[in-house]
Amino acid sequence: MMGFWLVQALTGLLLVFQWELDDATVAGRAVPTDIAAIDGRLTAMLAADPALRIRSLNTTGSGQDRYDVNLDDGAERLTLRIDGAGHMLRRQGDAGIADGGLYDLAFDVHETLLAGDVGAWIVGFSGLLLLSNIGLGLSLAWPGRGQWRRALRPPAARSGPARPYGWHRMAGLWLAIPAFLTISCGTALIFYDGIEKALGITHAEPVAPALQAGQAPIAMADAVARARRVYPEARLTRIDYPAAGTPYYGVQFSQPGEAATIFGSTMVSVAAADGRIVGRVDPFTMSARSRLLDLLYPIHTGEIGGLAGRILVLLIGLWLAAMLALGFWLWRARRNV
Repeated sequence: MMGFWLVQALTGLLLVFQWELDDATVAGRAVPTDIAAIDGRLTAMLAADPALRIRSLNTTGSGQDRYDVNLDDGAERLTLRIDGAGHMLRRQGDAGIADGGLYDLAFDVHETLLAGDVGAWIVGFSGLLLLSNIGLGLSLAWPGRGQWRRALRPPAARSGPARPYGWHRMAGLWLAIPAFLTISCGTALIFYDGIEKALGITHAEPVAPALQAGQAPIAMADAVARARRVYPEARLTRIDYPAAGTPYYGVQFSQPGEAATIFGSTMVSVAAADGRIVGRVDPFTMSARSRLLDLLYPIHTGEIGGLAGRILVLLIGLWLAAMLALGFWLWRARRNV
């Protein structure tokens, strides 16, 4: 389990600033977002290759006005990195770890162990076991009255297991509680559907008129403009294109003050047939139970605290790796006594 948790810690470390790290490897100057220009270039691309289908477009998360266009050409799924005017900066296929694939691989390992639903369940139950270990360790290390100042300081120079034990205890007392909170949220995300059902949370799917035979959907730029009228101050983060069974655009925003600062949770559904607003999700007006669940991801990633929160999550990942190393050293030392 220590080895398993170490893999989780290392992949988590890689993912804290994945958006900025990935975008830093892609050449190209910053271009302000022009949705009409992006729509025009994507439309021309589809006209040149009718086999292509756009599934979604989402911000890279780096704050550089860049987007990933997720496509399906019938044989494989592709991701195109574009700038704010729709110029292609990178093309990424399904295979390999190049061109951003390393972060996709790290995410899949971190969330599912590359084993689908079975892997997700393993990750979830290992998270519960890790939480029990943190709780037991905290109870064992809890200082008595008047001993807190000494316990939170680096241990005095001693030989043998006493010195790493002192470091293990000190580090645990400093970050065990924020680590417990972060890991709890990550573990809860694995069981998200079950928790949602237990809390009685239901979602009304948008009802939009189906596209008639031969009818083209409204332009993506038009759908975004209509959605933006609902939230004029929000920042665009994702667009889900119409598909069979979902004849509407899903336009996602991040409103000022949202906990999920990078991608947001605000969603406007725009009918592809006539441009009507057929659905809306607003994190500021949803029920208290829904808002509680909506906080799980931004707490786990540290987004809720902005840059400081993400740095704290990075430190928690380093902390977990160090605690595992110190714990293993102490375990070996006891076996050799």
